[in-house]
Amino acid sequence: MTQAPIFVLLANRSAYGRRVCLERGLITIESVGAFHVSGPAGEDLTPKGARLRAILAVIALSPRKKVARRWLEALMWPDREAEQASGSLRQALSGIRRSLGPFAHILMADRTDISLISEKCRIDVLDSTNSVLKRLDAGHNFLEGVDIPSENFEDWLRQERSTLYAKLDAHVEKQASHSLAAGLTAPEIELKSPEIPRLYTVAETKGVRFDAFIAEAISTQMAQTASEHVRSEVFILDGKVTPAVLAPGAKCTIRVTEQNNQLLALVRLTKEPGGKLIWTRQISIDAADNLAAVDAAASLAIEATEAFAICAHSASNAEKANALAASALQHVFSFDTNRLIKADTLLAQAHDLDPFAPRPALRALSKAFISLENNSGASEQTRMEVNALIAETLRVDSNNALALAFLADVYDLVFKDTHTALSYAQVALKNNPGSGYAYASLGGLEMRRGREKVALTSAWRAQRQLENTSLQVFSLMRYCVAAMSAGEFAEAKAAARKASLLAPTSRPPLRHLYALYLHEKDTKRAQETLATLQKLEPNFSMAYLRENPDFPAASLRHMGFDKMQDVEV
Repeated sequence: MTQAPIFVLLANRSAYGRRVCLERGLITIESVGAFHVSGPAGEDLTPKGARLRAILAVIALSPRKKVARRWLEALMWPDREAEQASGSLRQALSGIRRSLGPFAHILMADRTDISLISEKCRIDVLDSTNSVLKRLDAGHNFLEGVDIPSENFEDWLRQERSTLYAKLDAHVEKQASHSLAAGLTAPEIELKSPEIPRLYTVAETKGVRFDAFIAEAISTQMAQTASEHVRSEVFILDGKVTPAVLAPGAKCTIRVTEQNNQLLALVRLTKEPGGKLIWTRQISIDAADNLAAVDAAASLAIEATEAFAICAHSASNAEKANALAASALQHVFSFDTNRLIKADTLLAQAHDLDPFAPRPALRALSKAFISLENNSGASEQTRMEVNALIAETLRVDSNNALALAFLADVYDLVFKDTHTALSYAQVALKNNPGSGYAYASLGGLEMRRGREKVALTSAWRAQRQLENTSLQVFSLMRYCVAAMSAGEFAEAKAAARKASLLAPTSRPPLRHLYALYLHEKDTKRAQETLATLQKLEPNFSMAYLRENPDFPAASLRHMGFDKMQDVEV
């Protein structure tokens, strides 16, 4: 008997699956890629809104498709009081039932639990494993576009994605007949624990197409960024065969697919050996935007590098120093005096462990910010310390784009030398067009030269490249100030609002947001913002800025916002 071609068998099996759903009255939940719920005859039953879709997915993936009400409320609304969260859940369940229409009875609820009738629904990740693995391999992600402002849900989502990717890796490894490591002859790849942490990047592609080119570009940018930001050795691997990494470290896998003029880039960072998921991100890139791919690659590279730095593998001195420096970075850009001092302490400790791991330029920048926030300018002692750190930077990091970008701000803030600062920022971008901080620095410098439109363009590139990184709030504020200078107040307000949501205890975003609401004569929002700000800075007001010329709010004074009259709180 002749065996049918495999695609015929798959088509028949798919048709059989649809027939079973129709005969049994089953609904089908597709969670990998765009979330979709369909009825037995293919009718669209997808709930409207990310939160409703997330709730349905959580219930469907829970043991016996049942969850406790209180647990679900805490997962989706962790910041709300119990009564308010309970009311929100009731509304959400009503919304899901409306979407399910004649199949609403499948969703059941009582005083303690929420559940789905198991016999009446199928979910792809449990019932269509092979199809799910193919979609993951093609670059799709679990619950694409379902973003909920809840840390508890984010933790759940991260764990579910980790489980799926572990299945994908096991599937790919099983099918691979050769290991890439067998073809590597470089002496660096050894069966021993390295002193310097290693990052392996691999762009997994399926042909010579535009998406393959972008995947390779992201891999190259990843290697350059990791080398600049942390003390590491980076190896770019050929992605035609799944690599088997022999030395401890991390592997960064990049997959790019093209769909309807949009590029979907999925980047995963796993610990090696072992394959434990450390970090993952999926973004879409507009193929028609010539700069979008460069900026997206830069953003992904920085975010992955920060995750790599914080995750210790063999706890060598270099890795400990990387982790300390990564932690310090969070404090350097807080513009809080106490946190800046803590950052300087962390960087000193990192330097003692490994003098080459933390960039000396970062410590010079932290000292510059300390002098700025102390309203005292740079003392002679600070100038001497900064000069020593600049000399060390030029000795060990003379071609490092990130270090040179840091020095640009150091020369501007400490020595008021805009000309030298500008040259450092320009050289940094020449060395690495994916250096988002260099764009941020250039934006500030161009603003000082009165070139507001050029400054706005540079700041715009910076906030695109630094998205989802520890520098995102900083870049948003550079963009906010540049937009205010250029008269683009709606853009400035959007940037300041986003920065304030990302960093609710940071004062600069709230200061500028308050000024922008005053400018709009939006009294209600100005009052709300000032009340929030005064919990952090009890004395803050525009009157206080006028009476205290040394208070660090140069951008507001430069544009004359300090002359506006305050609202009553």
